[in-house]
Amino acid sequence: MFLPDYFEKYSIDKEKALAYGFSKQGEKFHYDQLVLDGDFKLYVTVQGKQVHFWLVDQETGDDYVQLHMDQMVGQYVGQVREACQQALEDLRRSCFAVKDFMYPQTKRLVDWISQQYDRPLEYLWDRSPDSGVFRHQKDLKWFGVLMKIDWSKLDAKQEGKIEVLNLKLDQVSQLLEEPPFYPAYHMNKKYWISIPLDERVEDNHLFELVAKSWTLTKK
Repeated sequence: MFLPDYFEKYSIDKEKALAYGFSKQGEKFHYDQLVLDGDFKLYVTVQGKQVHFWLVDQETGDDYVQLHMDQMVGQYVGQVREACQQALEDLRRSCFAVKDFMYPQTKRLVDWISQQYDRPLEYLWDRSPDSGVFRHQKDLKWFGVLMKIDWSKLDAKQEGKIEVLNLKLDQVSQLLEEPPFYPAYHMNKKYWISIPLDERVEDNHLFELVAKSWTLTKK
């Protein structure tokens, strides 16, 4: 199955979707666009929390079922999938919002990165559905990792869950001398730190650190 959970953590922004080109029929939103130089048309429907998409071969008028067949490999089907994913990525970034954050600061962070760098939060791992990354568009290097983890992973005295942002920085040792910065969970602690997103770091300072991580990882 091709991108089975691509929209799982997202909800449609109705105003943005209509401005983007979606049409609304009853409770359903519909969208279509040509991909791969017009060889295929991508169709997308959204109803409630359900998002469905499929491709139609413009020459034959048939559904391109190879898109979702894992056993189908090769250069051409790879090109089709890449073109489809690029279209869906732009669609998700432009018309959908990530839902279910623990803290308002997390939402503000995701919105700021989207506005500042035009980069979405991407969930890449089925085994870690609450972890997402921010990546550079050109080389896909990570400049931030958002995680929902057990507090005890950072501080044995704490309980429950916490949302943290991991950033790559060049002043890690200095930052660790002051709360609420922690050695990065599940990453190279020499270069990365974990920052709880529970409002203890002001937005302006947080965004400055994101900008530094963006610059460092862009090299």
